[in-house]
Amino acid sequence: MSQAQQSTTSIADLPPSAKFVNYVLEQESHLTQGELTERTQLSSRTVRGALRKLEEADIVHEDVCLRDARKRVYSLEASD
Repeated sequence: MSQAQQSTTSIADLPPSAKFVNYVLEQESHLTQGELTERTQLSSRTVRGALRKLEEADIVHEDVCLRDARKRVYSLEASD
């Protein structure tokens, strides 16, 4: 099974909140947790949980925000 198929399978097994956060990151990458909370209208706790599940599935990548090093920026993993 290719990596793209594994990611698709992994996404299918995730809760709706994680799927929604993934969709928002597909539309606009490099968002902080706060920006994701604003765009999805989900609670901070729900977005945090969705990001954790996406990271565990190796779908989302976390980096340091260049505008504010205290924050993290989330983007989708690059597919091979």
